[in-house]
Amino acid sequence: MIYNEDFTRKALPHIKVEYFEKENIPVYKLILSFVGKYNKLPNSAALEIEFKGSDFVTRQDANEVLSLIRSLDVKEEVDNDWLIDSTEKWCKDRAVYLAIMESIQIIDGQKKDKAEGAIPEILSDALGVSFDSNVGHDYIENADERFAFYHKKEDKMPFDIEMLNTITKGGVGRKTLNIILAG
Repeated sequence: MIYNEDFTRKALPHIKVEYFEKENIPVYKLILSFVGKYNKLPNSAALEIEFKGSDFVTRQDANEVLSLIRSLDVKEEVDNDWLIDSTEKWCKDRAVYLAIMESIQIIDGQKKDKAEGAIPEILSDALGVSFDSNVGHDYIENADERFAFYHKKEDKMPFDIEMLNTITKGGVGRKTLNIILAG
């Protein structure tokens, strides 16, 4: 997260604080805070300075966090696609694990604020974790795919009424939803 800007920009919005174990949370919060404030990636020296001025952990945990920050000096080149895929899988696994643990607490009655009816939604949200931010299409980048779609010959189901076949150019495509209204 502190060496690969492409990875950080793509993964940071999807990684939640609760995915981390207790000892790693302060370091993640420092990185998140630094990127949010300066819009740049921190190095381990900057993280150490930021940590000393923060109140993220108690004094007894400070040495563990400082040793973790200092260990971040090792910089290795890693394939970006693999890194994104691995991080997405880790986030999904953590989300599912945390959802199952929360569901167990709800069933055991340890969580009074949520009813058992909330369990499917909790599990659904955990299973829905994804780094895919593609919510549409790009007019220029998807031109070839769009051209192929427009010129693809469909297997059509004809109507018994010839006029409807003329209007729809041979009938309606399979696996499509069609509504015909008339006055």
